[in-house]
Amino acid sequence: MDIPQQWENLEFRDLKGLIMVIGGPDVGKSTFSRYLWQRLHRNQVPAGFLDGDPGQSRLGPPTTMTLALGRDPYALGPKQESPVGEQGKIWRTFVGSVSPAGHMLQMLVAASKLIAASRNEGVEALIYDTTGLIHKDQGGMVLKQSKIELFAPSVIFAIQRGTELEHILSPFRRSNRFRIIDLKPSLAAQGRSTYERREHRKAQFSKYFHEAHTVVLEWSSLGVFPRPYFTRGGLVALEDIEGFVLALGITLEVYPRDRQVSLLVPRVPLDNLVALRVGAVGLDPEGFEDHRL
Repeated sequence: MDIPQQWENLEFRDLKGLIMVIGGPDVGKSTFSRYLWQRLHRNQVPAGFLDGDPGQSRLGPPTTMTLALGRDPYALGPKQESPVGEQGKIWRTFVGSVSPAGHMLQMLVAASKLIAASRNEGVEALIYDTTGLIHKDQGGMVLKQSKIELFAPSVIFAIQRGTELEHILSPFRRSNRFRIIDLKPSLAAQGRSTYERREHRKAQFSKYFHEAHTVVLEWSSLGVFPRPYFTRGGLVALEDIEGFVLALGITLEVYPRDRQVSLLVPRVPLDNLVALRVGAVGLDPEGFEDHRL
């Protein structure tokens, strides 16, 4: 991990509450977030890690957001499910897309559930590694400002090249509502092409569905969000009573007359299944290429 001297010089003792890391694509947000988690744990601060990017997620399959507590978050694999034992727990929420575009409300709801879970667990510091969407014309400004106002972070680490975040941050700077710490990007941060991002998602999905099996569920006995409209190849989240992901499934067949759906699902316990959540992403169950539905 390449650590700039500016990061090393930061004072971490008083960092508590929600710590939000924002920045555009490929500025080192995830690298800094992991470094921050390590420094907090070195100082004996119980810290959690929220992977908030459903497109380039590292702690879970794409289309999800993951909260990890009690262990190095990057030691988790995309298939690991909650809970993972006394030394660490995870929770997942389903956004249903690999992009915030068109799913911003789902992003806010998903993050809200995970932040509430961390508080219920008594976490003193939660690091929220956000997406790289910052462009005004793509909704990045409204989404980032809404996250800040809704979740009220104790501190915002802003990693930016030049002034690329100022359209988001300048109102907060002038109003002094939140503490903002500016950082320069890591020199080791490298840009990734659209192809590389797609290949990352493909690899994450492939790991997640390794050794998956087929289950048939009767949806009339389950809550289905937003409505029971299933598409072959479509991704579906299987959720517990609190709205957290037990597993993702790929729709194989739909039986409308019997109100049943056949899903390809990892081999995880489904005893607490109470709901299905239909996403907007299709996935090839053999090559694991994703596409919009």
